[in-house]
Amino acid sequence: MPIAPTTDRNNPRGAFAAGAAFLLAYWIFGFDGITFSDDVYYLLAGKKFWEGTMEINEYHFSTRWGAYVPAGLAGWLLSFDPHTVSLVSLLSYLGTLLLLLRILPRDRSPWVLVFWFCTQVYLLHFLTKVYPDSLLVFWVTLVPFSAIFRYEKPFLAALGLVSALFFGFLTKETIVFLAAFPVLLFVLDWKDKKPNLSFYGYLLAMGFLFGATYLAYFWLKFGDPLYRLQSLQAGHYISEYTYADKGAWVILKRLTILPILTFVERSYWLWLVFSLPAWVQLRKKQGSPGLEFGLASLCLLTGFWAMSTNLAFYNPLYLNPRHLIVLVPILAFLVSMGWAVWQESLRIRKAMVFLVALGVAVSLLQQDWKMVGFQASFVGILLWRNLPMKEWAVALLLLIPAFASVYYQGKLKAYPEFLDALKSEVGNPSDQSPILVNNFVHFSREVLFPDDASAQSLLLPIEKLDSVRTQLPQQFRVFIYDYYQHAYPKEQLDIDKLRDFLSQEAELVAEERGHRVWKGTFRRK
Repeated sequence: MPIAPTTDRNNPRGAFAAGAAFLLAYWIFGFDGITFSDDVYYLLAGKKFWEGTMEINEYHFSTRWGAYVPAGLAGWLLSFDPHTVSLVSLLSYLGTLLLLLRILPRDRSPWVLVFWFCTQVYLLHFLTKVYPDSLLVFWVTLVPFSAIFRYEKPFLAALGLVSALFFGFLTKETIVFLAAFPVLLFVLDWKDKKPNLSFYGYLLAMGFLFGATYLAYFWLKFGDPLYRLQSLQAGHYISEYTYADKGAWVILKRLTILPILTFVERSYWLWLVFSLPAWVQLRKKQGSPGLEFGLASLCLLTGFWAMSTNLAFYNPLYLNPRHLIVLVPILAFLVSMGWAVWQESLRIRKAMVFLVALGVAVSLLQQDWKMVGFQASFVGILLWRNLPMKEWAVALLLLIPAFASVYYQGKLKAYPEFLDALKSEVGNPSDQSPILVNNFVHFSREVLFPDDASAQSLLLPIEKLDSVRTQLPQQFRVFIYDYYQHAYPKEQLDIDKLRDFLSQEAELVAEERGHRVWKGTFRRK
């Protein structure tokens, strides 16, 4: 049975060109604005770093140099524009795709790999954003990639693996999930009676050198080599996203049910299911590159599933779908490795049908009808063994949510309308009165109006209404971006307080309503 959709099915160049073109097009046309959240910090930190004004402090984001230094460089060289700066995410994805295709065996379809790597909706969503997770995608992939060459080029393989772990840690601490990777790899090599001791010797020496340099920096600067660890501990405080403070039953639910619900709801389930045939193949015959990528997926999944965010007490990690995008390249590679396996085994197909049906059942319980249809379509793919051009049918199914997400986010956010309306209001020469805005808009003011202190000073957060109400002039303005209903629903409390204030102490002079924006001019009573 053919496993690729073209006659020249094993040539990765065409597949890479198609994947790169798709990612580039998505980066250009799929931009839906900033998230008004952590990306604001990374954008500003990168800008300050290259201006020479960035300060390292106890806030654990400040030592994520791998996240904001490349982003800041893009802004410094090109333009401090969120879309332009997110070019670093595109380069990370392209580099990752290049690594994957470089070590894909010639008897596996590069098109299958490209389809599954380039279409996961959360991976694509953060393609146009400035977050450490999109850069970590590359470093995570470089770990198993480097390990594959441990016999052929032990020094370079060790350098690549240690560099990936080190620079990955400088980007985001999630890379620690792969800390056990070299240890487990050594155990498997020892079991096969063929460990390359030169590789592991280089690995230990470089790991010690990189680690000692890192700890020495904090020792010299802050007087404590474990300063970074302490800041991490402090950064993972008790909140609505923690479990340790909510009882044993909640922790048990997090360790059993919630991961499955998250993988299904956030569209990672099919990637997990279709990667399983590669694991079946590994059980029968271990070998590169499936072994290294299988081991990496095991480390990552174990870390996401059970690792604690705190060393003082057990608190499982909150499964933010953004964090999970580092799984995509590893799983996509395994999907391509096992693509022919499930097509040739009725037993494996039945197991996969059951697991996909389980995902459909979960979506039914959640009344997520789009996910029901998306996953159910793959039941047909699995059951229809002789489906013509199966790979292209799968590609079409995977592309539908990828394209739909652009339309959905555009409608939901209406970012161009918001930005144009806010800039028009701030730049109104006939009215420079203060503007009460959403808290997340105020938080992002330095990104929305870079190097424009006067524009930034006009914006006042509605959460500070009690402290600024007495300072408001006779006439003032209100600007509400109703994207808060989706992204920051807790702001409704502040919106309600604002409405009470306006109804009691002000009268409406003029108003204008758009698709997602409401603007009003008020006069004090």
